[in-house]
Amino acid sequence: MISPKYQIFISSTYTDLKESRAKVRDAILSMYNFPVGMELFGAANEEQWQIIKETIDSSDYYVLIVGQRYGTVINSGEFAGISYTEREFRYALEKKIPVLAFIIEEDVCVKPADMEKENPEKLEAFKRFVRDGRLVDTWKNNDELAWKVTDSLYKQISRTRRPGWIRGDVIDVEKSLKTLTELTDQVRDLTEENKKLIQENYELKQNSVRSIRRPRLEISLAADTPEDEEEDTHLYDRRDNIRMGEDGKIHLRMLTVHTEAIRRKYLPVNMENFSDETLAYITEEDIKKYNEDLPSEEELEAYLRKYKAYHLAQDCGIAVTLSVCNAGNAKATDVLVSIEFPKEIAVFEIENIKDMKKPVELKRPQNLEELAYERELKAKKHMSESVMENVFAQFDRYSRAAYDGGNAFDWASIPPLTQIDSRPFDESLTIVGNVVKVESDNGILHSTSGCFGGIYIIPKQKGEFRAKVTLMCAEYEEPEKRELIFVCE
Repeated sequence: MISPKYQIFISSTYTDLKESRAKVRDAILSMYNFPVGMELFGAANEEQWQIIKETIDSSDYYVLIVGQRYGTVINSGEFAGISYTEREFRYALEKKIPVLAFIIEEDVCVKPADMEKENPEKLEAFKRFVRDGRLVDTWKNNDELAWKVTDSLYKQISRTRRPGWIRGDVIDVEKSLKTLTELTDQVRDLTEENKKLIQENYELKQNSVRSIRRPRLEISLAADTPEDEEEDTHLYDRRDNIRMGEDGKIHLRMLTVHTEAIRRKYLPVNMENFSDETLAYITEEDIKKYNEDLPSEEELEAYLRKYKAYHLAQDCGIAVTLSVCNAGNAKATDVLVSIEFPKEIAVFEIENIKDMKKPVELKRPQNLEELAYERELKAKKHMSESVMENVFAQFDRYSRAAYDGGNAFDWASIPPLTQIDSRPFDESLTIVGNVVKVESDNGILHSTSGCFGGIYIIPKQKGEFRAKVTLMCAEYEEPEKRELIFVCE
């Protein structure tokens, strides 16, 4: 059996542990292995660091010696704030090279020049990091250190075999090349033969499939249209919000509900909100009574939740039709299709959405601008009718403007829409929770499709989500599992 020699990287601070490194180096040489370390690299910089990385990459084992100094700290870059020794150690861990760590005992006396003065806290943190999750040995003197390194290496080498190095003259290169060439030729011949067998097997299967008549179910989703042209179409007028992408995914446009304008209608007012002309006809008592008559914050929040839920259902959903296509060569009977939509997409029967009632708007005190205007009219009865109409028109524009604007609606801010109990208008389609089920007792002929409308989906969150699809018919031995991928944009 060929016995390899191993390359062992020695890492430590330099000036304070020069003698210790020499002892460990000689001990490794006595094992007939190769020690390498900073003696080979010179000054620490990025160019030298590239050489150090390559040397660690080619090493079989990594020996870390920690004394009473932390070492030179890197000033800039990704590793700013740590020493070059710690950087080497972290890199060895990253490359999963077996590490043997040896930390000097705390009570060992060392020369003052070999003590850490600038970064004692970094040294202690480094020692804790070295001890975390691995066995660490301690040492008192250089002879003990060399003996412990040798003993640990023998044990590590017996437990974890590494590539190592082998003399070139141990292997018959010419014979090995000849064997490698013969094996390469065999692999090429076997690969060609395997391709032929795969092709023959594929053709046999295709012929077998053609000879067996069976259905093949496929599904798709598309925008729905109302059956009755006179029917209210506002739930169907968002056909552009669903499309099939070239990536095979269903892209949905996500809409939002704005409520800030509604909230602003119920904000308290003060004297600063009105012009001098208006203040001439209203009093502080009018303003106080107006604020007292406003709905409470709890009443306003409850109304806004209902408002958001209603308009999410009415204005942000998409009416879709589920098409089940039979692309096989035989009729599919007793068809059952189930789609479990992701929680990020709400699913309803469109009839339930049509039945939703708009929440009753909160009562609002009389507008103080209007009150001031009425009082002004009494004081100025000579105002012409045309001027009155112009003023009312201005107030009307102001009132309408209060509904515009607002922040985008956040689904997480209110409870989800309540799912109304399923009341199927088509006995072949039912929706329970987020699961849509379609049944067709009459079956689907080959090369034809069955369409099932009345589904209404509401994207709740942006992102990519997957729906679980189950296809089954009497001709299938086992249900087929598929996925629909939705991209909510």
